[in-house]
Amino acid sequence: MKYLVVKGWLGFGDRLQSLRMAIEFALTNNLQIYVDWSDSIWSHSGESFYSYFKLIDIPQLNSLDDIPENATYYPTFWKENIKKPFSEEIWKEQREKIDIGIPSNAISADVVVLSSIGRRRTYNDNTFLANRLRVIHPTILEKVKERQQQYNLFKCLGVHIRGTDRIKGHGREIPIQKIVVKVFMYKVLPMVVVSDDKESIEIWKRFYPQTSVLSSINDTSRKGNHNASKDELTISKDQFNINTLIDFFTLMSCAQLVSTYSDSRFFQEARTLHPHISAFLS
Repeated sequence: MKYLVVKGWLGFGDRLQSLRMAIEFALTNNLQIYVDWSDSIWSHSGESFYSYFKLIDIPQLNSLDDIPENATYYPTFWKENIKKPFSEEIWKEQREKIDIGIPSNAISADVVVLSSIGRRRTYNDNTFLANRLRVIHPTILEKVKERQQQYNLFKCLGVHIRGTDRIKGHGREIPIQKIVVKVFMYKVLPMVVVSDDKESIEIWKRFYPQTSVLSSINDTSRKGNHNASKDELTISKDQFNINTLIDFFTLMSCAQLVSTYSDSRFFQEARTLHPHISAFLS
């Protein structure tokens, strides 16, 4: 093995979980890594992982063009398709061939391709990720640090209210009511809300009107705003990604976190990585 390519898919929390796993694998096996987030969920007009982040202190490829033409691949599907963005079609047609997770045994192929969907590992110590991943987009850095100071986020309760695609089975009212009670444990903390859904915010404000709403909500979609097509978004995908990342690092800055859906990977990652917020933004 010489190279590791990470194909992006799903929401940001899913991508981050897969990226963590990929970075560990690349470091362990001394592989050059390339993060390919050219898929339609993340990119509509050339946006990429490298538009917002950089990796440090790890061997890297500058582009997929740097992989030799005669390189061998695992899974083999990617041999003729390495420059194709990940897609729903690829997942449906090739799932059994590409859903490999991180290989546990030695692989003789030159290139290992990890798809950011399917099996994930959990980690008790995320220091290695915090030492390798940096936010580089100036707007994200500026806005998050501005919020940290203005709202004293390090002493706030961050409330994550997930709406959009999650309301299909549960509606909006019940998930919110369930955490309304929980926040009494943190009643001494000022509250800030991050959400993907305007109507859910309005419901929350009925219970806690003093809550500061920090999200830059663009659309309310029943399929998840990150899945909105280019025609469905009212702003550019670049601005949408920026807003999403500002909200993520806002939530990650908070002293304590609660969510209407504790299985949300967006929420889980913000809570797990909270101790490393300064490193990511340095």
